[in-house]
Amino acid sequence: MTSPNSLETLTLDQVLKPNSLFQQSAPKFGHDFLKYYSFKAGFLNLNNGSFGALPKVVTEACTELTAWQEENTDYFFRIGFIPPLIGVREQLAKFVGASDVDEIVMVANTSTGMGVVLRNFLWKSGDIIIRCNTTYATVYKTIQYIHDTTPGVQISEFQLLFPTTRKAVLKGWQKHIDNVKLNAPKGSKIVAIVDSIVANPGASMPWKEMVKICKDAGIWAIVDGAHSVGQEPLDLKTSGADFFVSSAHKWLNAKRGCAFLWIPKKSRDIMLTTIPTSASYVSPGPDRPETNIVSQFQYNGTIDYTPYLSVDYAFKWREWVGGEAAIHKYCNRLAREGGKVLARVMDTNVMDPDGEFTLAMVNVVLPIAKDLSAVYDASIATALTNKLLAQNLFAVTFYHRELWWTRVSAQIWNDLSDFEILGNALVSICSEIVAEHKNANIPQNSKAQSFNSYLERPFKGAVAHDYNKGLGYPQPVTATTVVPVGYHTHLASIRP
Repeated sequence: MTSPNSLETLTLDQVLKPNSLFQQSAPKFGHDFLKYYSFKAGFLNLNNGSFGALPKVVTEACTELTAWQEENTDYFFRIGFIPPLIGVREQLAKFVGASDVDEIVMVANTSTGMGVVLRNFLWKSGDIIIRCNTTYATVYKTIQYIHDTTPGVQISEFQLLFPTTRKAVLKGWQKHIDNVKLNAPKGSKIVAIVDSIVANPGASMPWKEMVKICKDAGIWAIVDGAHSVGQEPLDLKTSGADFFVSSAHKWLNAKRGCAFLWIPKKSRDIMLTTIPTSASYVSPGPDRPETNIVSQFQYNGTIDYTPYLSVDYAFKWREWVGGEAAIHKYCNRLAREGGKVLARVMDTNVMDPDGEFTLAMVNVVLPIAKDLSAVYDASIATALTNKLLAQNLFAVTFYHRELWWTRVSAQIWNDLSDFEILGNALVSICSEIVAEHKNANIPQNSKAQSFNSYLERPFKGAVAHDYNKGLGYPQPVTATTVVPVGYHTHLASIRP
């Protein structure tokens, strides 16, 4: 590690010592890659999509970055971090097809990026925000908050129901946009949220076509691209979107939390402030620099810049393992083939058998009886989570269209045998849940009727666990339940 003796600035190549791993040959994708991650022995990770996974070489680089910060914190926060941060933004701008480095700013996660964009619009009565039933929960609730706090702001919700086809999605989206536009008050602002890849179900959307439909109608298009960077090629300058946010800690192998927000020059006037507002904020007017919002994002309070700077080593890692095309090819094929294996083992169905919506995540129906799937039940969601964790493996489970599903992420450390193991575990787990549920005598008033009803009345869907007794079958929390100290309540399917 090289440290300055004066006010000189350093690049990351000067700060971080070369890693000898990159002089070696990378192994073939599959279980040979497990040793390059920090997974606990025996843990089967089929959920890269939620939180990502940090390669050991990136972890080591982050340790060096932390040490560099601590050598002289005043130097680091006043001078040192700026050139490396700009360098990372330059790398990302090139990688995602931005027109200029000043179109890329860093945020902690996609929820933060989406939230700051939505809160920068100057909302008024009659304005409309378009969301989907599958919009990610934090974004969904941000829209609800804007509606609740700005009188007259309307919400229009597009129903996205799987299984479906891309053609049907685009036809329905066009019809919905046309209807909103036709009935919108004169002079109203319309803003649409478009997912590039839906979180649950894990589905790659025809998002560029959906954006074009919005733009042809004069509607703002904000793209939630949380799962995109590292999972699909991006060329944002040709996308037509007004904003795009994506998490680098999911599929790009950066340290969490790390995401970027793309603000094309055409949209810069919308973005007046960061949250919290930076000390470098300049009021709108002739004295405000064109790139003031970039300066604000550079520093708006003390944070750990290590996750942002880790992007540099994440790119080095990805190049060493084989590059973007090879990673995408392996993970996409494994997801499709693995989904078939999982469906065979569980004797159920893949949501997207033709692969129209499948990149590196695949969705498969769980073997849970239809009478337990008629309405959303938070106790089932929690039981699925706890029982998977108890077996030292994990894949996301969620409820959609009166069925329980699993969303499985395929990564370079996985192979087909992992899907077989997961399938057998889920058969056993679902069988246990069905039996336990029938014997539990759960009151009807403890069941949320849908995911949205849980979000509106979360208490009704809560469940409790006594961790002194272990991760057993969850007991419902009703209006008459007293939850003692030591109990934990949560809803598994609002996880990312």
